[in-house]
Amino acid sequence: MPAVTTAIIIASIAVLGVGAGGFALGRATGPDYSDALEAQASTLAAQGDALERVAEAAGRPVVIDAELRATLAEVPAQCRRDMGGDPLGVACQWATCLQFGQSAAQRPECRAVEAAMIAALPGCTPLEDAAPARGRL
Repeated sequence: MPAVTTAIIIASIAVLGVGAGGFALGRATGPDYSDALEAQASTLAAQGDALERVAEAAGRPVVIDAELRATLAEVPAQCRRDMGGDPLGVACQWATCLQFGQSAAQRPECRAVEAAMIAALPGCTPLEDAAPARGRL
């Protein structure tokens, strides 16, 4: 029995030794990835620098220039009393919606105000009521 146990132990050590030696030999003769790792490290460093610049720019106060200030202060003529408008009227709401209102499609969504505007104008009917009969244009 002791001879069999000794043989098993020697065989196990030999397999492990050859396996470890093969692993070490494979690592020593395998491809060199150091250039790729250096390139990756420099890319990550550049990204880190860019993120620092973005964070710095985001921390600065917003400065409104004269052109933007004029655009924000622009009031539609329909809302100015000195121009004959009514700030509480439907025309003012409609003009304000067209000027400043935006939807997800980046265009005004003023259908509700438009319907009220058409109803307020004398002699106008909403488009749904004025639809042509079928078969005729």
